[in-house]
Amino acid sequence: MKNNPTVSVIINNYNYDCFLSEAIDSALNQTYSNTEIIVVDDGSTDNSRDIIAGYGDQIIPILKENGGQSSALNLGFAVSKGEIICFLDSDDAWHPQKVECVAGAFDRYPNASVIYHKVQNVDKTGKPLNRPWPHKVVRGNIAQKVVNCGGWWPWPPTTGLSFSRKFLLQVMNIPEKEYRICADTYLADLAPFFGNVVGIDQTLSLMRLHGSNNWSNTIEAEKREIHYHEVRANRLNKFLKQSGFNIEIDLSKNLAYRSTKFNIGEERDLIGLSLLNLLNPYDWRPHSRIKAAVNVWLTSFSKSR
Repeated sequence: MKNNPTVSVIINNYNYDCFLSEAIDSALNQTYSNTEIIVVDDGSTDNSRDIIAGYGDQIIPILKENGGQSSALNLGFAVSKGEIICFLDSDDAWHPQKVECVAGAFDRYPNASVIYHKVQNVDKTGKPLNRPWPHKVVRGNIAQKVVNCGGWWPWPPTTGLSFSRKFLLQVMNIPEKEYRICADTYLADLAPFFGNVVGIDQTLSLMRLHGSNNWSNTIEAEKREIHYHEVRANRLNKFLKQSGFNIEIDLSKNLAYRSTKFNIGEERDLIGLSLLNLLNPYDWRPHSRIKAAVNVWLTSFSKSR
């Protein structure tokens, strides 16, 4: 590594005292030492603040009234000093080499706006669930590909995302009303238009799925996901226009959006959805794309019986 940049780790927490220590410990026990650990407590009413106090000067504590995830990330970034910003939800955890790998990737790709990696979903006991996501990572300038896909690209959740300070200074603050939860989507949506996207083909984080997650209920999660796609597209188009970009995101090209609508019976253009699966640029396996397209018809037939 050519230099040794400071990495700011921003942990946002709200009433996750049962997981918080594991998250903080995973940030402290990194193989890369030039870090500052900022823990933002968003008005917790459980034992979180006692846990935070127990770490003393190992971390930078920020205690605030409840305002949502975006307000916590905004405040954490405002006090941060690092050239690289890594976000971590307090119910998740990192592998020890996470920050070292991210810092090394930024060193090799200085024009990157975001560095990301695969994330393994686990249950509340830490047992792995399914394959790590995303299945395949991308690298380079993917702005036009993102436009062609209606704003969609396969990025991981908060715990797998790290951003350059240069990028964040151009787009922060995260709008707090629209992004009270899922604040990382605002940054991930914008990142491809302000620099290269660089994926690390390693699983470096664990994301815990449990009964308190915002996305733990499948049906309700899909309804919220549809709404958030629409909010994000509107916000993204507005910001890009204000920033001088002559492009517009069209959700009719967004496979994730239309697939979610199909899952709850709101998408009836089976030919259009099948074509999006067949032309999916993020799936390099022809047989997988064909299978996804065929499944659209099989699922529709099964539902109609």
